[in-house]
Amino acid sequence: MSIEITLTPKEGKYLTYIYRKQVEGDERTTTTGLARSFRVNPATTTEILQKLAKKNLVEYTRYYGAKLTESGIVEAQKLLRKHRILEILLVEFLSYDSKKACEEASTIDHHCSEDLINAICRTYGHPKRCPCNKKIFSNSECRRQELTEKMLKKETIGDLND
Repeated sequence: MSIEITLTPKEGKYLTYIYRKQVEGDERTTTTGLARSFRVNPATTTEILQKLAKKNLVEYTRYYGAKLTESGIVEAQKLLRKHRILEILLVEFLSYDSKKACEEASTIDHHCSEDLINAICRTYGHPKRCPCNKKIFSNSECRRQELTEKMLKKETIGDLND
């Protein structure tokens, strides 16, 4: 049984930014660097990092910055999966270019349910990469839902043939 972690959109943006720097970029994430990137004062960044630390998503050290915990990595991957699946939809269905798709996905990704994202994922055949060629993380629930749908479809067809 997993515990649901509630994040504000701003906390989610920080978490995914740290993930991109730390995991995908192999860089240290400093408070000053975060403040510059988000165009806020360092005190605002410190406040958000402290909130993420209370949720056990980052290890925050004053004057040093933040490092994702295992839970933080998992949560960041969930958020990035939403973002990247939305990019697929925007590029494939609405013909957005990848840069515009990324910008648009950033405005709505936090507000999309896991069910919606899974439906989009299944529709596009569980893509492995987004239009920017970044990895799309798998989701076992998405695959499970697809198998359930297929089984129900077979049962319905079987009932019609009886």
